[in-house]
Amino acid sequence: MTMISEEQIPTAQVRELMQAYFGTFLPNDAVTSAMQAFEREYPIEDAIEWLHESSENPRWQGLIVALRCGQLLPRPSRLILGQVYGSEQLGAVLARDFANLEQEQLQLLCLDTKNQVIKRQVVFQGTLNSCPAQPREIIKVALTTPTARVVIAHNHPSGDVTPSKKDVEFTKRLQLACELMGLPLLDSFIIGVNDYFSFAEQGVLNCNTDS
Repeated sequence: MTMISEEQIPTAQVRELMQAYFGTFLPNDAVTSAMQAFEREYPIEDAIEWLHESSENPRWQGLIVALRCGQLLPRPSRLILGQVYGSEQLGAVLARDFANLEQEQLQLLCLDTKNQVIKRQVVFQGTLNSCPAQPREIIKVALTTPTARVVIAHNHPSGDVTPSKKDVEFTKRLQLACELMGLPLLDSFIIGVNDYFSFAEQGVLNCNTDS
């Protein structure tokens, strides 16, 4: 994993902008408290992660936008979480990561043009045998990063990696939706106890990319 160090984040500049921002609508004696409260929820050293997210607090959302527009922080969306070399390699990683999960979970992996994972997120959390998912929600998450292609993976807590009819239908619907958005679905995995099923390896899913 490649991380951007804290030293690369211009902490002093960020705090100066925070002080100026809060000073536009708070009395002087309240500015410091507001800055401290903001940093408790949004630590500056983690700004690479939260800079492009949204806050439910409208004042803090305004500050996040100000920081983003001021471009005081490094361009953050290129956080690299790993390199994908093929379905076999990725399937082994996912089988390890999904080990011992008792509930069904669907994860989305967003890849760049070099098949580097720039975002990995749990999109749906289900019950013991059900994980309701919608293609539009997956695509919505994918479009928050400069994604070139996507991979999805979900587990079968029963351990049986055989795809159900619903698994196949959902993968096909997602593939079509992704194609319409110009966002190829590279692979879809089902993870068991010590095994995995790759739709691409088994020829159920065909994805052609330009790179």
